Amino acid sequence: MAYVPKMLLVGRCVRCGKRIFRGERRFRCSKCGIYTCPLCHKKSQGRCPVCGMKLEEV
Repeated sequence: MAYVPKMLLVGRCVRCGKRIFRGERRFRCSKCGIYTCPLCHKKSQGRCPVCGMKLEEV
């Protein structure tokens, strides 16, 4: 039986709770250190849902 490696889970989107993996596109707040998925980044207009700072793509 072959072992299938799992993708590394970086965290969860703060707004919707979706799992964010290492190879996926994600956005991070430099002040809070939280992650958001691309869909929530678009819905929040590029701003952090917690503090309101601009998100940067990681």
